[in-house]
Amino acid sequence: MKHAHTSSVRLYLQHWMWRRQVKYLLLPAITSENTILEVADIGCGTGIWLIDLAEQLPRAKLVGYDVSPLQFPPPEWLPRNVKLEVLDALAEVPSSLVENYDVVHIGLLVLVVGDNPLPLLRNVIRMLKPNGYIQWDEADLGGLFRTTSTPTTSKDSLEELYDLVDKRFNRARLSHSWVRSLDELFRQEGLVVIEYKQFPIPNEIAHPWTHMHLLSLGELIKDIEKSGEDSHKWLDLHAGAIEEARHGASVRMNMVVAVGRKPSKVQGTIASTEPL
Repeated sequence: MKHAHTSSVRLYLQHWMWRRQVKYLLLPAITSENTILEVADIGCGTGIWLIDLAEQLPRAKLVGYDVSPLQFPPPEWLPRNVKLEVLDALAEVPSSLVENYDVVHIGLLVLVVGDNPLPLLRNVIRMLKPNGYIQWDEADLGGLFRTTSTPTTSKDSLEELYDLVDKRFNRARLSHSWVRSLDELFRQEGLVVIEYKQFPIPNEIAHPWTHMHLLSLGELIKDIEKSGEDSHKWLDLHAGAIEEARHGASVRMNMVVAVGRKPSKVQGTIASTEPL
C-alpha cells in the first residue's frame, strides 16, 4: 500500500489497540534479567513501538528499520536512544547487522510477506545474537470473520466487501494461514519457542478495530483506483460497511504473539530456501 496520512494514523491506532489488549510491548521474560539491550524493530513504520519501548528501556539501544522513511517522525522528536533507518528486510542482511541484536521485533507484516514468511524469518534469525529473542506480533487474517452487536444489525456490505478482498487475495494465490502456526515455523528454523498466544478482539475495542480495518481497505481501494481498475463497487460497499460499523457490525480476528530464542548454535533449516 502507498504511504499516506491515513496510513500513519491507522498505524498509530493499531499500535495503541494492540498494546491495550496484549498488555506488553516485549514479553516481560525477555527483559526480566537485562534491560541494557540492543533491539531492532522490522517494518517500524512510524516508529511508535520503539518510541513507547524507550520509556521502559531507557538504557537500551533501539533501532527501527523500514523500506521507506516516509512515515518516520522528525529525528529531533525521537527519544535519545531511538534511531530509525531505511532497510529492506527481505533483501540480504548487511554483514554489519549479522548477530547484532539481542531482540528483533516484527509487527504486523502479514500483507508484506504474503504466504511465505520464511525469507523474513531467516533474515531476522541472522540478525540475532546467539541466545537472542525474536518477538513476532501478527494479525491472523486467515481467521478473520464478521459479526454484529445484535441479531438484527446488518453486515451485508461488510460481508460482500471482504468477499471481494478474499477473491483478490485468492487470485494472487496468497494464504495467511501460516500465522496460526508461527510457533511451528520457529521450531522448524531451530528456535526455542518461549511463548505462543492468541488474543481475541473483545467487544470493548471491536468498534475502533473495525474502523481501523476499514481505513486499511480505503487505502487498498485508492490503489485500485490508481491502477485504472473499476472501483465503483468497492467504493459503494466500503461506504455501506462504514455505515454498518457505526451501528454495530464488526471485523474480528485473533492477535497472535510468538516469541522464540535463538540457541547458541542453531539447528534446523535456516540455510534452506525451500518455500512453505
